[in-house]
Amino acid sequence: MKGSLGACVLNHENEVAAIGKNQVFCECDGINPIGLHQLAHAETNAILQLSEQTRPNLHPNIRSYTLYTVMEPCPLCFGAIVMGSIRNVKFAARDGFAGAAALNNSLEYIKNKKINVEGPFGALEYIHIAMQTCFELENGKLHTSRLIERWRGDCSYGVELGEKMHKGGILKQFSAENKPFEAVLEYIRNQE
Repeated sequence: MKGSLGACVLNHENEVAAIGKNQVFCECDGINPIGLHQLAHAETNAILQLSEQTRPNLHPNIRSYTLYTVMEPCPLCFGAIVMGSIRNVKFAARDGFAGAAALNNSLEYIKNKKINVEGPFGALEYIHIAMQTCFELENGKLHTSRLIERWRGDCSYGVELGEKMHKGGILKQFSAENKPFEAVLEYIRNQE
């Protein structure tokens, strides 16, 4: 199992208009426009698949679209939301390390866009924080300990669960056994 950072954009009829995944450490996969670059965040990859200028007939109501993302958007992704004409954002988990939802109320330019931002969402937050903590402990690089300590301030239960999953090798085991994502969710729910 790879990292759990992903995003999708639903149109005004709740149909999937774009799906993006974090490709910072992965090559482009033919769907996500950016790979192997610090800008290759999930939200940015999803938004770049939509364009008012080059394909206005495909997304005529882009301002009514909603971006769903697992983690509170960082400054880069929040900027992409603003400039990409997305006006509805929902995120599952806070990100005390790089989350930038507060930008929505910080500049007059952004305030005038009237972006509706919602999140975090209870159980989704601790599920995501648990998975992300476990992933970072298994694969993390330079900032792992700083990330986890900030997430602990956002959702200590999720971090504790992720540490337990890491200690037990749960994600590695489920990956080796080719278990579906639902198995991870069931495992996390059973820990309550």
